[in-house]
Amino acid sequence: MSAGYASFGAYAGEVLPMLRSAGEEILAKGRARAAEAGVAADSQLFEGLGTRLADAVEQEAQRWGADLVVLGTHGRRGASRFFLGSDAEQVLRSAPVPVLLVRMPQAPTATA
Repeated sequence: MSAGYASFGAYAGEVLPMLRSAGEEILAKGRARAAEAGVAADSQLFEGLGTRLADAVEQEAQRWGADLVVLGTHGRRGASRFFLGSDAEQVLRSAPVPVLLVRMPQAPTATA
């Protein structure tokens, strides 16, 4: 194993648990907000480097018998979406149920 792969493994070993924890926290907050509004909600944290998100969402929605898929999005437009692809768009096209996209709030910009 080269030194580059060894250092990536150590880095991934530290970062992935932090990302997982942050993801679980976001999902817990979303479930709590849904419960406050009287909406029953389930959630799933997806971890899959080798699977397209759209495929995983489609499979899980069918397995759960979901009524709705709610998916966060960065709201990229134009060339950045074209070159990077859009997971949200792929989910919209393949999901077996309606999809609600929730755009991340934009950070306030400084004014001159």
